[in-house]
Amino acid sequence: MGHIVLLGRVIDSVSDSALENGAVEIKDSKITYVGPAAGLSYSEDAEVLSVDNGTIMPGFIDCHIHLTGQEDAGSFCGGTFFGDQLLGAAYQVGLLLDAGFTGLRDMSEAGLYLSRAVDRGILRGPRIMPGGRILGITSGHVDLNPHFSKEFSNMTDPLSRLVDGADDCVLGVREQFRKGAKFIKICATGGVSSPTDRVDDTQFSPEELRAIVDETKRHHSYVAAHCTGNEGAYQALLAGVDCIEHGVMLTQREIDLMAKKDVTLVTTLSVSLGVANIPGLPDWMAEKAKRCAEANVKTIEMARKAGIRIAFGTDYSNSKNTPYLENGREFDAMVRAGMTPMEAIKAGTINAAHLMMMQDSIGSLDKGKLADVVVVKGNPLEDIGCLTSAEHVKLVIKNGSVKKNTI
Repeated sequence: MGHIVLLGRVIDSVSDSALENGAVEIKDSKITYVGPAAGLSYSEDAEVLSVDNGTIMPGFIDCHIHLTGQEDAGSFCGGTFFGDQLLGAAYQVGLLLDAGFTGLRDMSEAGLYLSRAVDRGILRGPRIMPGGRILGITSGHVDLNPHFSKEFSNMTDPLSRLVDGADDCVLGVREQFRKGAKFIKICATGGVSSPTDRVDDTQFSPEELRAIVDETKRHHSYVAAHCTGNEGAYQALLAGVDCIEHGVMLTQREIDLMAKKDVTLVTTLSVSLGVANIPGLPDWMAEKAKRCAEANVKTIEMARKAGIRIAFGTDYSNSKNTPYLENGREFDAMVRAGMTPMEAIKAGTINAAHLMMMQDSIGSLDKGKLADVVVVKGNPLEDIGCLTSAEHVKLVIKNGSVKKNTI
């Protein structure tokens, strides 16, 4: 930490246009000035960085990620031990920082431990808002081991916790908060990657949904609901969830209810638009993916017209098809789905900060906010592609501390 002055084009995620010949001043962990360069005077002790042909922006935030660590879990027992996966994730989370991501929400048990390690300063990575295990029903979207008993799956699966009945749902929520979760994720519908359900299956009864939402609110937090089909999304909205993940097949009924209740939509368009083209998919998964890609673009169009807050999420897990160094491909996918570059940028900054419950501290370049700042090569308002890869990210500052500098 120290005194840093950045000079160049500024996108602050507050204005609807960029500020040319701008300046951002950072002292210790806070932003102390954002505005025209001509309006800033600074002392000789400042480290001054001129951003030629680049853009100064808030740190990016991914609201839907899976820190599985599987790509670096090793070959012993096929990399299935959670300990091996956790160590793999400890390495991989630093890749996200290199790609410009200074914040994320994780949906797995790994995020509970990784978030605390990052906070203690013993692990290099973005600030992490952990959700703990995803709650789902037996035979639902996260019941990925139907050849095992429910009890065995709940003992061994770091991704999900199967819950059935209102009492079990309350217990599942309490277990996640007991371990350090900051929000709760559920699967309200079926999905593309699960073999035992349809994408439009409704999962959880109204009583179960209300039990989950009510218990979560008692912990001063909120529920994020995986929703591919529309009926399950509608039931989740009625129960009071604050965030819809994917929202692939939403209809105007759900969109209107989201607008009324100020519910956020998290995108994951890069996966949605690209998964059908992944080679080697089982036929049942490829067919599901094709249907979802077509529907998801329509959802984004309706959400934009309704003025719904749209937040950035990737659903990436650092697999060969979802590399963390290219999490920024979601910005490009948003634009391909009809959003403007500035809308996509705000989705990945200030709108995402809302879901981190830190919109007053991060998500935009504002005086007094924490200094989460990135510099990218190029102008994303002219070419959104300059946000898509770590190679375009030249500077990353998190909490006032320089984490990457290749300027």
